[in-house]
Amino acid sequence: MLLLTLVQACTTDTPVEPPYGMKLVQDGKLYVGAARVDVTPTILETFTDLDGDNEFDGCDADPEATAAQCEEPYDDVDGDRHFDALFMAGFGSPRPALTVHDPLSVSAVVLALDGEYVALVGVDAIGLLENRARDARDLVEADGFDRDRLLVNSSHAHSSVDTVGIWGLDEVSSGADPDFVESIVAAIHETVAAAGSEMVEVSPTVGVADFSEPEFNGAPFGGINPDPSVEAGVNDIRDPLITAGQVLTLAFDGTDGKRVATVVSSSGHPETSDSDHNELSADYPGVVRDWIDTTDGGTTLFLSGALGGMQSALGGTVPYVDEAGERVLADDGSPEWLHEGGFEFVRVWGTLMAQASQASLSDDQTWERIRVRKAEYLVPVDNVSFKLAFQLNLLDTPDEYVVQSPDCPGWGTNPDVFGCVPAASWVVELGPVTLGSVPGELFPELFWGVPDDAAMADASLRTGDKRWVQTDADCATVDWDAVCKDAEEVAVAEDCDGDGAACDGVCSCIRSHAAPYRVSDTLPTPIIDLLPGTYRFPLGITNAYCGYIVPEPDFNTWVDVTKEQADHYEETNSCSVSFGELVLGAFTELAE
Repeated sequence: MLLLTLVQACTTDTPVEPPYGMKLVQDGKLYVGAARVDVTPTILETFTDLDGDNEFDGCDADPEATAAQCEEPYDDVDGDRHFDALFMAGFGSPRPALTVHDPLSVSAVVLALDGEYVALVGVDAIGLLENRARDARDLVEADGFDRDRLLVNSSHAHSSVDTVGIWGLDEVSSGADPDFVESIVAAIHETVAAAGSEMVEVSPTVGVADFSEPEFNGAPFGGINPDPSVEAGVNDIRDPLITAGQVLTLAFDGTDGKRVATVVSSSGHPETSDSDHNELSADYPGVVRDWIDTTDGGTTLFLSGALGGMQSALGGTVPYVDEAGERVLADDGSPEWLHEGGFEFVRVWGTLMAQASQASLSDDQTWERIRVRKAEYLVPVDNVSFKLAFQLNLLDTPDEYVVQSPDCPGWGTNPDVFGCVPAASWVVELGPVTLGSVPGELFPELFWGVPDDAAMADASLRTGDKRWVQTDADCATVDWDAVCKDAEEVAVAEDCDGDGAACDGVCSCIRSHAAPYRVSDTLPTPIIDLLPGTYRFPLGITNAYCGYIVPEPDFNTWVDVTKEQADHYEETNSCSVSFGELVLGAFTELAE
Protein backbone atom coordinates (compact mmCIF):
# COMPACT_ATOMS: atom_id res chain seq x y z
CA MET A 1 0.00 0.00 0.00
CA LEU A 2 2.83 2.38 0.90
CA LEU A 3 4.58 1.62 -2.43
CA LEU A 4 1.34 2.19 -4.35
CA THR A 5 0.83 5.51 -2.58
CA LEU A 6 4.36 6.63 -3.45
CA VAL A 7 3.89 5.67 -7.11
CA GLN A 8 0.60 7.56 -7.25
CA ALA A 9 2.24 10.60 -5.68
CA CYS A 10 5.00 10.53 -8.30
CA THR A 11 2.55 10.26 -11.17
CA THR A 12 0.50 13.21 -9.98
CA ASP A 13 3.46 15.59 -10.13
CA THR A 14 3.28 18.40 -12.68
CA PRO A 15 3.83 16.73 -16.09
CA VAL A 16 6.79 17.69 -18.23
CA GLU A 17 5.78 20.06 -20.99
CA PRO A 18 6.23 18.59 -24.50
CA PRO A 19 9.11 20.13 -26.46
CA TYR A 20 8.09 23.13 -28.56
CA GLY A 21 4.51 22.79 -27.27
CA MET A 22 3.91 19.75 -29.47
CA LYS A 23 0.53 18.01 -29.41
CA LEU A 24 1.50 14.84 -27.55
CA VAL A 25 -1.92 13.77 -26.34
CA GLN A 26 -3.78 10.45 -26.25
CA ASP A 27 -6.87 11.41 -28.23
CA GLY A 28 -6.62 9.35 -31.42
CA LYS A 29 -6.06 12.46 -33.54
CA LEU A 30 -3.22 13.17 -35.96
CA TYR A 31 -1.37 16.47 -35.52
CA VAL A 32 1.05 18.01 -37.99
CA GLY A 33 3.17 21.15 -38.16
CA ALA A 34 5.46 22.38 -40.92
CA ALA A 35 8.15 25.02 -41.39
CA ARG A 36 10.83 26.10 -43.84
CA VAL A 37 13.99 28.18 -43.45
CA ASP A 38 15.95 29.77 -46.29
CA VAL A 39 19.65 28.85 -46.08
CA THR A 40 20.80 30.40 -49.36
CA PRO A 41 24.34 31.67 -48.70
CA THR A 42 25.75 35.00 -49.80
CA ILE A 43 28.33 34.67 -52.57
CA LEU A 44 31.25 36.94 -51.66
CA GLU A 45 33.97 36.12 -54.18
CA THR A 46 33.62 35.12 -57.82
CA PHE A 47 35.93 34.45 -60.75
CA THR A 48 36.12 35.26 -64.46
CA ASP A 49 35.36 32.16 -66.49
CA LEU A 50 37.43 33.01 -69.54
CA ASP A 51 37.15 29.62 -71.24
CA GLY A 52 33.49 29.08 -70.40
CA ASP A 53 33.97 25.64 -68.83
CA ASN A 54 32.30 26.67 -65.53
CA GLU A 55 35.39 25.55 -63.59
CA PHE A 56 38.02 27.75 -61.95
CA ASP A 57 41.30 27.59 -63.86
CA GLY A 58 43.17 30.16 -61.81
CA CYS A 59 45.74 30.21 -59.03
CA ASP A 60 44.48 30.47 -55.48
CA ALA A 61 47.38 32.60 -54.29
CA ASP A 62 47.29 35.03 -57.23
CA PRO A 63 43.94 36.80 -57.72
CA GLU A 64 45.05 38.54 -60.93
CA ALA A 65 46.92 35.68 -62.56
CA THR A 66 46.29 35.24 -66.27
CA ALA A 67 49.38 33.24 -67.21
CA ALA A 68 48.99 29.98 -69.09
CA GLN A 69 49.24 27.80 -65.98
CA CYS A 70 46.56 29.78 -64.14
CA GLU A 71 44.58 31.77 -66.64
CA GLU A 72 41.51 32.94 -64.76
CA PRO A 73 41.46 35.77 -62.18
CA TYR A 74 39.13 36.01 -59.20
CA ASP A 75 37.73 38.87 -57.14
CA ASP A 76 39.69 38.94 -53.89
CA VAL A 77 37.09 40.92 -51.94
CA ASP A 78 38.75 40.58 -48.54
CA GLY A 79 42.30 40.96 -49.85
CA ASP A 80 43.66 37.76 -48.28
CA ARG A 81 44.98 36.38 -51.59
CA HIS A 82 42.80 33.31 -51.20
CA PHE A 83 39.79 32.46 -53.37
CA ASP A 84 36.97 32.25 -50.80
CA ALA A 85 34.58 30.53 -53.17
CA LEU A 86 31.40 28.61 -52.48
CA PHE A 87 32.13 25.40 -54.35
CA MET A 88 29.19 23.57 -55.84
CA ALA A 89 28.76 19.87 -55.13
CA GLY A 90 28.39 17.15 -57.73
CA PHE A 91 29.84 16.76 -61.22
CA GLY A 92 33.37 18.09 -61.74
CA SER A 93 35.35 20.45 -59.60
CA PRO A 94 36.28 23.16 -58.90
CA ARG A 95 32.92 24.72 -59.86
CA PRO A 96 32.46 27.93 -57.82
CA ALA A 97 29.03 29.49 -57.49
CA LEU A 98 28.64 32.84 -59.26
CA THR A 99 24.92 33.56 -58.83
CA VAL A 100 21.75 32.18 -57.24
CA HIS A 101 19.10 30.73 -59.52
CA ASP A 102 16.63 29.73 -56.80
CA PRO A 103 16.72 29.46 -52.99
CA LEU A 104 18.25 26.65 -50.94
CA SER A 105 16.22 25.71 -47.89
CA VAL A 106 15.63 23.38 -44.98
CA SER A 107 12.05 22.14 -44.53
CA ALA A 108 10.52 20.16 -41.67
CA VAL A 109 7.25 18.34 -41.01
CA VAL A 110 6.55 17.15 -37.46
CA LEU A 111 3.82 14.53 -36.95
CA ALA A 112 2.25 13.23 -33.72
CA LEU A 113 -0.43 10.65 -32.93
CA ASP A 114 -1.36 9.41 -29.45
CA GLY A 115 1.90 10.67 -27.96
CA GLU A 116 4.14 9.10 -30.61
CA TYR A 117 5.91 11.55 -32.90
CA VAL A 118 8.59 12.04 -35.54
CA ALA A 119 10.24 14.94 -37.37
CA LEU A 120 11.04 14.59 -41.07
CA VAL A 121 13.51 17.19 -42.37
CA GLY A 122 14.63 17.82 -45.93
CA VAL A 123 17.85 19.68 -46.78
CA ASP A 124 18.92 21.07 -50.16
CA ALA A 125 22.39 19.53 -49.98
CA ILE A 126 24.47 16.85 -51.65
CA GLY A 127 24.60 15.03 -48.32
CA LEU A 128 24.87 15.86 -44.65
CA LEU A 129 27.54 13.79 -42.93
CA GLU A 130 26.77 11.83 -39.77
CA ASN A 131 28.54 14.17 -37.40
CA ARG A 132 26.48 17.14 -38.63
CA ALA A 133 23.23 15.18 -38.32
CA ARG A 134 24.43 14.24 -34.84
CA ASP A 135 24.92 17.94 -34.04
CA ALA A 136 21.32 18.64 -35.06
CA ARG A 137 20.05 15.72 -33.01
CA ASP A 138 22.01 17.06 -30.02
CA LEU A 139 20.29 20.43 -30.36
CA VAL A 140 16.76 19.05 -30.38
CA GLU A 141 17.58 16.61 -27.59
CA ALA A 142 18.63 19.54 -25.40
CA ASP A 143 15.06 20.83 -25.85
CA GLY A 144 13.54 17.54 -24.70
CA PHE A 145 12.92 16.16 -28.22
CA ASP A 146 13.84 12.47 -28.63
CA ARG A 147 16.96 12.54 -30.83
CA ASP A 148 16.02 9.21 -32.40
CA ARG A 149 12.81 10.72 -33.74
CA LEU A 150 14.62 13.21 -35.99
CA LEU A 151 15.34 12.09 -39.56
CA VAL A 152 17.38 14.49 -41.68
CA ASN A 153 17.21 13.68 -45.39
CA SER A 154 19.48 15.28 -48.01
CA SER A 155 18.05 15.85 -51.48
CA HIS A 156 21.49 15.31 -53.10
CA ALA A 157 21.16 18.54 -55.08
CA HIS A 158 24.12 18.90 -57.45
CA SER A 159 23.78 22.68 -57.63
CA SER A 160 23.94 23.27 -53.91
CA VAL A 161 27.07 24.08 -51.89
CA ASP A 162 29.54 21.32 -51.08
CA THR A 163 28.70 19.97 -47.63
CA VAL A 164 30.93 16.89 -47.90
CA GLY A 165 34.31 18.34 -48.85
CA ILE A 166 35.35 16.49 -52.01
CA TRP A 167 34.48 19.20 -54.56
CA GLY A 168 37.10 21.75 -53.53
CA LEU A 169 39.72 23.83 -55.32
CA ASP A 170 41.99 20.84 -55.91
CA GLU A 171 42.60 17.26 -54.81
CA VAL A 172 44.04 18.32 -51.45
CA SER A 173 41.63 21.14 -50.55
CA SER A 174 38.24 20.66 -48.93
CA GLY A 175 35.30 22.26 -50.67
CA ALA A 176 33.04 22.24 -47.61
CA ASP A 177 32.14 25.69 -46.36
CA PRO A 178 31.87 25.48 -42.54
CA ASP A 179 29.59 28.51 -42.27
CA PHE A 180 27.11 27.03 -44.73
CA VAL A 181 27.09 23.62 -43.07
CA GLU A 182 26.65 25.17 -39.63
CA SER A 183 23.76 27.25 -40.98
CA ILE A 184 22.08 24.02 -42.08
CA VAL A 185 22.46 22.49 -38.61
CA ALA A 186 20.97 25.63 -37.04
CA ALA A 187 18.14 25.65 -39.59
CA ILE A 188 17.26 22.02 -38.82
CA HIS A 189 16.88 22.97 -35.16
CA GLU A 190 14.87 26.08 -36.06
CA THR A 191 12.49 24.31 -38.45
CA VAL A 192 11.78 21.41 -36.09
CA ALA A 193 11.06 23.86 -33.26
CA ALA A 194 8.82 25.99 -35.46
CA ALA A 195 6.96 23.02 -36.95
CA GLY A 196 6.47 21.47 -33.50
CA SER A 197 5.06 24.70 -32.12
CA GLU A 198 2.52 25.06 -34.96
CA MET A 199 0.95 21.60 -34.91
CA VAL A 200 -2.75 21.38 -35.69
CA GLU A 201 -5.22 18.56 -36.11
CA VAL A 202 -5.19 17.22 -39.66
CA SER A 203 -6.72 14.61 -41.96
CA PRO A 204 -4.18 12.65 -44.06
CA THR A 205 -4.37 11.52 -47.68
CA VAL A 206 -1.82 9.23 -49.33
CA GLY A 207 -1.05 8.53 -52.96
CA VAL A 208 1.55 6.84 -55.17
CA ALA A 209 2.33 7.87 -58.76
CA ASP A 210 4.32 5.50 -60.95
CA PHE A 211 4.70 7.39 -64.28
CA SER A 212 3.14 4.53 -66.20
CA GLU A 213 1.88 6.72 -69.05
CA PRO A 214 3.41 5.90 -72.47
CA GLU A 215 5.24 9.23 -72.73
CA PHE A 216 7.33 8.39 -69.64
CA ASN A 217 8.62 5.10 -71.05
CA GLY A 218 10.83 4.22 -74.00
CA ALA A 219 9.71 1.71 -76.62
CA PRO A 220 11.43 -1.27 -74.90
CA PHE A 221 9.30 -0.52 -71.83
CA GLY A 222 6.03 -0.23 -73.75
CA GLY A 223 5.98 3.54 -74.25
CA ILE A 224 6.40 6.25 -76.88
CA ASN A 225 9.28 8.19 -75.32
CA PRO A 226 11.98 8.71 -77.97
CA ASP A 227 14.67 7.67 -75.48
CA PRO A 228 14.76 3.85 -75.27
CA SER A 229 16.53 3.87 -71.89
CA VAL A 230 13.82 5.89 -70.12
CA GLU A 231 11.56 3.96 -67.78
CA ALA A 232 9.05 5.72 -65.51
CA GLY A 233 10.61 9.05 -66.48
CA VAL A 234 14.07 8.06 -65.23
CA ASN A 235 17.23 7.42 -67.21
CA ASP A 236 19.36 4.71 -65.56
CA ILE A 237 22.98 4.97 -66.69
CA ARG A 238 24.26 1.74 -65.14
CA ASP A 239 23.42 -1.78 -66.27
CA PRO A 240 21.05 -3.34 -65.54
CA LEU A 241 18.38 -0.69 -66.08
CA ILE A 242 16.31 -0.89 -62.90
CA THR A 243 14.57 2.38 -62.22
CA ALA A 244 12.79 3.84 -59.21
CA GLY A 245 10.04 5.88 -60.82
CA GLN A 246 7.48 5.80 -58.01
CA VAL A 247 6.50 9.01 -56.21
CA LEU A 248 4.99 8.87 -52.72
CA THR A 249 2.82 11.74 -51.52
CA LEU A 250 1.32 12.45 -48.11
CA ALA A 251 -1.03 15.42 -47.81
CA PHE A 252 -2.31 16.88 -44.53
CA ASP A 253 -5.34 19.15 -44.42
CA GLY A 254 -6.52 21.02 -41.35
CA THR A 255 -10.03 20.87 -39.93
CA ASP A 256 -10.79 24.02 -41.96
CA GLY A 257 -9.94 22.15 -45.18
CA LYS A 258 -6.79 24.12 -45.82
CA ARG A 259 -3.53 22.36 -46.63
CA VAL A 260 -1.05 22.35 -43.75
CA ALA A 261 1.74 20.25 -45.25
CA THR A 262 2.61 17.94 -48.12
CA VAL A 263 5.41 15.37 -48.15
CA VAL A 264 6.73 14.17 -51.52
CA SER A 265 9.33 11.42 -51.82
CA SER A 266 10.92 10.50 -55.13
CA SER A 267 14.10 8.96 -56.49
CA GLY A 268 16.45 10.41 -59.06
CA HIS A 269 19.48 12.66 -58.77
CA PRO A 270 18.63 16.38 -58.49
CA GLU A 271 21.17 17.09 -61.22
CA THR A 272 18.75 17.85 -64.01
CA SER A 273 20.15 21.34 -64.60
CA ASP A 274 23.39 19.63 -65.74
CA SER A 275 26.83 21.04 -64.93
CA ASP A 276 27.29 23.80 -67.51
CA HIS A 277 26.39 26.63 -65.14
CA ASN A 278 27.50 28.24 -61.86
CA GLU A 279 24.09 29.01 -60.33
CA LEU A 280 23.04 27.74 -56.92
CA SER A 281 19.80 25.82 -57.13
CA ALA A 282 17.67 23.23 -55.34
CA ASP A 283 17.08 21.65 -58.77
CA TYR A 284 13.75 19.90 -59.40
CA PRO A 285 12.85 19.39 -55.68
CA GLY A 286 12.56 23.17 -55.47
CA VAL A 287 10.15 23.22 -58.40
CA VAL A 288 8.06 20.45 -56.82
CA ARG A 289 7.81 22.38 -53.56
CA ASP A 290 6.99 25.70 -55.22
CA TRP A 291 4.31 24.19 -57.48
CA ILE A 292 2.47 22.38 -54.68
CA ASP A 293 2.87 25.26 -52.21
CA THR A 294 1.36 27.64 -54.78
CA THR A 295 -1.48 25.45 -56.02
CA ASP A 296 -2.45 23.57 -52.84
CA GLY A 297 -1.10 25.81 -50.08
CA GLY A 298 0.81 24.81 -46.97
CA THR A 299 4.46 23.80 -46.79
CA THR A 300 5.83 21.04 -49.03
CA LEU A 301 8.68 18.81 -47.89
CA PHE A 302 10.72 16.90 -50.48
CA LEU A 303 12.53 13.71 -49.45
CA SER A 304 14.94 11.78 -51.66
CA GLY A 305 14.47 8.05 -52.21
CA ALA A 306 16.65 5.41 -53.90
CA LEU A 307 19.18 7.42 -55.91
CA GLY A 308 21.78 4.81 -56.78
CA GLY A 309 22.30 2.61 -59.73
CA MET A 310 22.26 5.33 -61.28
CA GLN A 311 18.91 7.11 -61.17
CA SER A 312 18.60 10.40 -63.02
CA ALA A 313 16.25 12.15 -65.42
CA LEU A 314 19.31 13.92 -66.84
CA GLY A 315 20.16 12.58 -70.26
CA GLY A 316 16.59 11.44 -70.77
CA THR A 317 13.59 12.96 -72.54
CA VAL A 318 10.37 14.29 -71.01
CA PRO A 319 7.09 15.57 -72.46
CA TYR A 320 7.07 19.36 -72.57
CA VAL A 321 4.76 21.50 -70.43
CA ASP A 322 4.41 25.28 -70.49
CA GLU A 323 4.65 27.66 -67.55
CA ALA A 324 1.01 26.97 -66.68
CA GLY A 325 1.73 23.24 -66.54
CA GLU A 326 -0.21 22.46 -69.73
CA ARG A 327 1.12 19.81 -72.10
CA VAL A 328 2.52 21.23 -75.35
CA LEU A 329 1.47 19.12 -78.33
CA ALA A 330 2.57 18.97 -81.96
CA ASP A 331 0.09 19.51 -84.80
CA ASP A 332 -0.63 15.78 -84.96
CA GLY A 333 -1.45 15.67 -81.24
CA SER A 334 1.76 13.92 -80.23
CA PRO A 335 3.84 15.30 -77.35
CA GLU A 336 6.51 17.91 -77.82
CA TRP A 337 9.71 16.60 -76.21
CA LEU A 338 12.43 18.19 -74.12
CA HIS A 339 15.83 16.53 -73.96
CA GLU A 340 18.95 16.85 -71.77
CA GLY A 341 19.45 19.41 -69.00
CA GLY A 342 19.31 23.11 -68.24
CA PHE A 343 16.94 25.03 -66.02
CA GLU A 344 14.06 24.68 -68.46
CA PHE A 345 14.44 20.91 -68.09
CA VAL A 346 14.44 21.37 -64.29
CA ARG A 347 11.20 23.35 -64.50
CA VAL A 348 9.48 20.84 -66.74
CA TRP A 349 10.53 17.70 -64.85
CA GLY A 350 9.70 19.27 -61.47
CA THR A 351 6.28 20.39 -62.74
CA LEU A 352 5.48 16.93 -64.14
CA MET A 353 6.46 15.32 -60.84
CA ALA A 354 4.39 17.79 -58.80
CA GLN A 355 1.35 17.21 -61.00
CA ALA A 356 1.70 13.43 -60.77
CA SER A 357 2.05 13.75 -57.02
CA GLN A 358 -1.13 15.79 -56.70
CA ALA A 359 -3.14 13.52 -59.00
CA SER A 360 -2.16 10.40 -57.04
CA LEU A 361 -3.77 11.40 -53.73
CA SER A 362 -6.62 8.99 -53.04
CA ASP A 363 -6.25 7.06 -49.76
CA ASP A 364 -7.83 9.06 -46.94
CA GLN A 365 -8.09 6.29 -44.35
CA THR A 366 -7.62 7.24 -40.69
CA TRP A 367 -4.18 6.53 -39.32
CA GLU A 368 -3.90 4.13 -36.40
CA ARG A 369 -0.37 4.81 -35.22
CA ILE A 370 3.08 6.33 -35.59
CA ARG A 371 6.03 4.13 -34.74
CA VAL A 372 9.79 4.84 -35.00
CA ARG A 373 12.59 2.27 -34.76
CA LYS A 374 16.27 2.24 -35.69
CA ALA A 375 19.21 -0.15 -36.06
CA GLU A 376 22.76 1.16 -35.71
CA TYR A 377 25.87 -0.14 -37.48
CA LEU A 378 29.42 0.87 -38.34
CA VAL A 379 30.40 1.22 -42.01
CA PRO A 380 34.04 0.27 -42.69
CA VAL A 381 35.95 2.75 -44.86
CA ASP A 382 37.80 0.39 -47.19
CA ASN A 383 37.47 2.32 -50.46
CA VAL A 384 40.52 4.15 -51.82
CA SER A 385 38.69 7.42 -52.54
CA PHE A 386 37.10 7.69 -49.09
CA LYS A 387 40.32 6.66 -47.32
CA LEU A 388 42.20 9.39 -49.19
CA ALA A 389 39.48 11.92 -48.39
CA PHE A 390 39.76 11.14 -44.68
CA GLN A 391 43.55 11.12 -44.70
CA LEU A 392 43.72 14.46 -46.52
CA ASN A 393 41.12 15.97 -44.15
CA LEU A 394 38.85 16.82 -47.07
CA LEU A 395 35.66 15.60 -45.44
CA ASP A 396 33.54 17.72 -43.12
CA THR A 397 34.17 15.13 -40.39
CA PRO A 398 36.76 15.57 -37.60
CA ASP A 399 39.05 12.60 -36.95
CA GLU A 400 37.40 11.87 -33.60
CA TYR A 401 34.21 10.79 -35.39
CA VAL A 402 36.03 7.94 -37.15
CA VAL A 403 35.84 4.72 -35.12
CA GLN A 404 39.24 3.05 -35.02
CA SER A 405 38.74 0.27 -32.51
CA PRO A 406 37.81 -3.44 -32.49
CA ASP A 407 34.16 -2.33 -32.71
CA CYS A 408 34.87 -1.43 -36.34
CA PRO A 409 34.63 -4.55 -38.56
CA GLY A 410 38.04 -5.27 -40.04
CA TRP A 411 39.94 -2.57 -38.17
CA GLY A 412 43.34 -3.88 -37.10
CA THR A 413 42.95 -7.09 -39.11
CA ASN A 414 42.15 -5.91 -42.64
CA PRO A 415 44.79 -3.49 -43.98
CA ASP A 416 42.23 -1.99 -46.36
CA VAL A 417 40.05 -0.71 -43.52
CA PHE A 418 40.90 2.86 -42.46
CA GLY A 419 38.25 2.89 -39.73
CA CYS A 420 34.46 3.04 -39.53
CA VAL A 421 31.85 5.75 -39.70
CA PRO A 422 28.70 5.47 -37.54
CA ALA A 423 25.40 5.02 -39.34
CA ALA A 424 21.88 3.72 -38.79
CA SER A 425 18.70 2.81 -40.62
CA TRP A 426 15.27 3.86 -39.40
CA VAL A 427 11.86 2.32 -39.97
CA VAL A 428 9.11 4.91 -39.59
CA GLU A 429 5.49 3.78 -39.68
CA LEU A 430 3.02 6.55 -40.48
CA GLY A 431 -0.40 4.94 -40.60
CA PRO A 432 -0.43 2.86 -43.80
CA VAL A 433 2.94 4.28 -44.90
CA THR A 434 6.32 2.85 -43.90
CA LEU A 435 9.59 4.61 -44.66
CA GLY A 436 12.91 2.78 -44.50
CA SER A 437 15.94 5.06 -44.31
CA VAL A 438 19.52 4.49 -45.46
CA PRO A 439 22.69 6.60 -45.04
CA GLY A 440 23.60 6.79 -48.73
CA GLU A 441 22.55 6.44 -52.36
CA LEU A 442 20.59 3.19 -52.39
CA PHE A 443 20.38 1.01 -55.48
CA PRO A 444 16.63 0.59 -56.19
CA GLU A 445 16.97 -3.18 -56.61
CA LEU A 446 18.06 -3.43 -52.98
CA PHE A 447 14.72 -1.96 -51.99
CA TRP A 448 12.28 -3.18 -54.65
CA GLY A 449 14.06 -6.29 -55.86
CA VAL A 450 15.35 -7.59 -59.19
CA PRO A 451 12.98 -7.88 -62.19
CA ASP A 452 12.02 -11.41 -63.14
CA ASP A 453 13.80 -11.30 -66.50
CA ALA A 454 15.69 -14.24 -67.99
CA ALA A 455 18.72 -12.06 -68.76
CA MET A 456 19.12 -11.29 -65.07
CA ALA A 457 20.14 -14.87 -64.46
CA ASP A 458 21.83 -15.76 -67.76
CA ALA A 459 24.57 -13.44 -69.05
CA SER A 460 24.43 -15.06 -72.49
CA LEU A 461 20.96 -13.52 -72.97
CA ARG A 462 22.00 -9.96 -72.19
CA THR A 463 23.20 -8.83 -75.63
CA GLY A 464 20.38 -6.73 -77.05
CA ASP A 465 18.27 -6.95 -73.88
CA LYS A 466 16.43 -3.76 -72.89
CA ARG A 467 18.01 -3.71 -69.42
CA TRP A 468 21.58 -4.48 -70.54
CA VAL A 469 22.35 -1.73 -73.03
CA GLN A 470 26.07 -1.55 -72.16
CA THR A 471 26.73 -5.27 -71.99
CA ASP A 472 29.88 -6.72 -73.53
CA ALA A 473 29.02 -9.80 -75.58
CA ASP A 474 32.55 -11.14 -75.16
CA CYS A 475 31.92 -11.36 -71.41
CA ALA A 476 28.87 -13.60 -71.64
CA THR A 477 30.77 -16.72 -70.58
CA VAL A 478 33.05 -15.12 -68.01
CA ASP A 479 32.55 -16.25 -64.40
CA TRP A 480 31.88 -12.93 -62.66
CA ASP A 481 32.47 -14.22 -59.14
CA ALA A 482 35.66 -16.07 -60.02
CA VAL A 483 37.21 -13.54 -62.38
CA CYS A 484 35.45 -10.20 -62.70
CA LYS A 485 34.48 -9.27 -59.15
CA ASP A 486 38.09 -8.93 -58.09
CA ALA A 487 39.17 -8.33 -61.67
CA GLU A 488 42.85 -7.95 -62.38
CA GLU A 489 44.36 -9.07 -65.67
CA VAL A 490 41.04 -9.46 -67.45
CA ALA A 491 39.83 -6.04 -66.36
CA VAL A 492 42.96 -4.27 -67.61
CA ALA A 493 43.09 -5.93 -70.99
CA GLU A 494 44.29 -3.45 -73.60
CA ASP A 495 41.43 -1.22 -74.69
CA CYS A 496 41.73 -0.81 -78.46
CA ASP A 497 38.90 1.62 -79.11
CA GLY A 498 38.86 3.53 -75.83
CA ASP A 499 35.34 2.57 -74.80
CA GLY A 500 36.27 0.12 -72.04
CA ALA A 501 34.90 -2.85 -73.98
CA ALA A 502 36.63 -6.03 -75.06
CA CYS A 503 39.76 -5.86 -77.18
CA ASP A 504 40.93 -8.66 -79.47
CA GLY A 505 38.36 -10.98 -77.88
CA VAL A 506 39.58 -10.40 -74.33
CA CYS A 507 36.76 -9.55 -71.94
CA SER A 508 36.87 -6.25 -70.06
CA CYS A 509 35.15 -7.04 -66.78
CA ILE A 510 34.56 -3.40 -65.89
CA ARG A 511 31.64 -3.52 -68.33
CA SER A 512 30.24 -6.74 -66.84
CA HIS A 513 27.94 -7.53 -63.95
CA ALA A 514 27.10 -10.43 -61.70
CA ALA A 515 25.38 -13.42 -63.25
CA PRO A 516 22.91 -14.23 -61.99
CA TYR A 517 22.34 -10.63 -61.02
CA ARG A 518 21.27 -10.51 -57.37
CA VAL A 519 21.49 -8.18 -54.38
CA SER A 520 22.65 -10.57 -51.65
CA ASP A 521 23.81 -14.14 -51.18
CA THR A 522 23.17 -14.35 -47.45
CA LEU A 523 20.36 -12.04 -46.30
CA PRO A 524 16.61 -11.76 -46.91
CA THR A 525 15.76 -9.43 -49.78
CA PRO A 526 14.41 -7.10 -50.97
CA ILE A 527 14.03 -4.46 -48.25
CA ILE A 528 10.39 -3.81 -49.14
CA ASP A 529 9.54 -7.35 -48.03
CA LEU A 530 11.03 -6.61 -44.60
CA LEU A 531 8.73 -3.64 -43.96
CA PRO A 532 5.11 -3.52 -42.76
CA GLY A 533 2.43 -1.31 -44.22
CA THR A 534 0.51 -0.74 -47.43
CA TYR A 535 2.86 1.87 -48.89
CA ARG A 536 6.55 1.11 -48.38
CA PHE A 537 9.21 3.53 -49.60
CA PRO A 538 12.94 4.21 -49.18
CA LEU A 539 14.50 7.35 -47.74
CA GLY A 540 18.01 7.92 -49.03
CA ILE A 541 20.91 9.88 -47.51
CA THR A 542 19.31 10.14 -44.07
CA ASN A 543 21.20 11.17 -40.90
CA ALA A 544 24.52 10.29 -42.61
CA TYR A 545 26.11 10.03 -46.05
CA CYS A 546 28.63 7.42 -47.13
CA GLY A 547 28.23 7.27 -50.91
CA TYR A 548 26.58 4.59 -53.00
CA ILE A 549 25.01 1.47 -51.50
CA VAL A 550 25.86 -1.19 -54.08
CA PRO A 551 24.63 -4.81 -53.95
CA GLU A 552 27.60 -6.78 -52.62
CA PRO A 553 27.48 -9.53 -55.29
CA ASP A 554 27.82 -6.89 -58.02
CA PHE A 555 30.48 -4.76 -56.30
CA ASN A 556 33.59 -4.70 -58.48
CA THR A 557 36.41 -4.50 -55.91
CA TRP A 558 39.08 -3.88 -58.53
CA VAL A 559 37.94 -0.43 -59.69
CA ASP A 560 38.84 2.74 -57.79
CA VAL A 561 39.50 6.40 -58.55
CA THR A 562 42.97 5.58 -59.90
CA LYS A 563 41.72 3.12 -62.55
CA GLU A 564 39.31 2.79 -65.45
CA GLN A 565 35.76 2.71 -64.04
CA ALA A 566 33.51 2.06 -67.07
CA ASP A 567 30.16 0.77 -65.79
CA HIS A 568 31.26 0.61 -62.16
CA TYR A 569 31.58 4.28 -61.25
CA GLU A 570 29.45 3.79 -58.14
CA GLU A 571 32.01 1.48 -56.51
CA THR A 572 34.60 4.26 -56.56
CA ASN A 573 32.22 6.45 -54.58
CA SER A 574 31.09 4.01 -51.89
CA CYS A 575 32.54 3.74 -48.42
CA SER A 576 32.62 -0.03 -48.45
CA VAL A 577 32.07 -3.24 -50.38
CA SER A 578 30.03 -4.41 -47.37
CA PHE A 579 27.74 -1.35 -47.31
CA GLY A 580 24.81 -3.11 -48.98
CA GLU A 581 25.02 -6.11 -46.65
CA LEU A 582 25.14 -3.86 -43.58
CA VAL A 583 22.00 -2.04 -44.69
CA LEU A 584 20.20 -5.30 -45.43
CA GLY A 585 21.30 -6.63 -42.05
CA ALA A 586 19.84 -3.58 -40.31
CA PHE A 587 16.43 -4.03 -41.92
CA THR A 588 16.54 -7.76 -41.20
CA GLU A 589 17.19 -6.95 -37.53
CA LEU A 590 14.33 -4.46 -37.43
CA ALA A 591 11.99 -6.95 -39.10
CA GLU A 592 12.82 -9.56 -36.47
